[in-house]
Amino acid sequence: MQDLRVPRLTRLQHQANTRQDLLEAAAVVFARRGFDGASLDEVAEEANYTKGAVYSNFGSKEDLFLAVLDTRLRNQVEFFQALAERAQADPGQDLAGLLPRLDDTDEQWCLLEYEFWLYALRHPPVRARVADLYRQYRAQLAPLAVPYSSADLEPEDVVAAAIALYHGLTLQRHSDPPAIRADLVSRVLRALEQSGKRDSKRARPEANELVSNRPRRATTPEAGKSN
Repeated sequence: MQDLRVPRLTRLQHQANTRQDLLEAAAVVFARRGFDGASLDEVAEEANYTKGAVYSNFGSKEDLFLAVLDTRLRNQVEFFQALAERAQADPGQDLAGLLPRLDDTDEQWCLLEYEFWLYALRHPPVRARVADLYRQYRAQLAPLAVPYSSADLEPEDVVAAAIALYHGLTLQRHSDPPAIRADLVSRVLRALEQSGKRDSKRARPEANELVSNRPRRATTPEAGKSN
C-alpha cells in the first residue's frame, strides 16, 4: 500500500518557512503602520507567531525592515528583467512601453520607503546598509537601461533617475492626478533614448572632421591655375 503521509519538514525548512511568514507579515504591518508606528509585537501577531520567533530571526526592527526591503528589490529586479525579455521578443515593443504606469505603483510603499530613508540618514550604520542594497539594485538593473544611456549618462545613472522618478512622481500623481500623466516615466525614458540616438548621429571621428575641413580640389584647369 502506498504511503501517503506528508514528509516532515527538516529543521532548516521549518526555519525558512517561519522567516518567509514573518517577512510577509512585516510587509503588511509596515505598509499599514509605517516604520515608526510598526512594532515587532504586531508583526508576530500578524504572522501568528510569538515575539520570540521574530527575534530569533531578526535582531531588531531595522533588521526586519531591511530584509523586507531586500526581498522587494529582488522581486522588482526579476519583474523588470521579465519585462525586458517581453520587449526583446516583440520587435515592435520597447521596454519603456511595458513599464508600470504611475497609477499602478504602490503609494503606501513609496511613503514607507521615504520614511525609512529619512530614518537611515539619521542613523549612519543603517544608512550604509541601505546604500549597499540600492547599489546592488542599480547594478542589477543597469543592463536594462543601456538603450537609454548616452555619453553623459551611464546606465546606472539612468536607473538612479528612474527610481527617483517613480517615487517622486507617484506621490505627485496621487496628490494631484490631473497635473501628472500616468505614463510620464515611460515618456521621459523614450526622450532619453531618442536624445542618445541623436547624439550618436552627430558624433563623427576626428579624421572625418579633418577631411571635411580641407580645401576642395580644383575641378577645372582654369580653377587650378595659380596667378
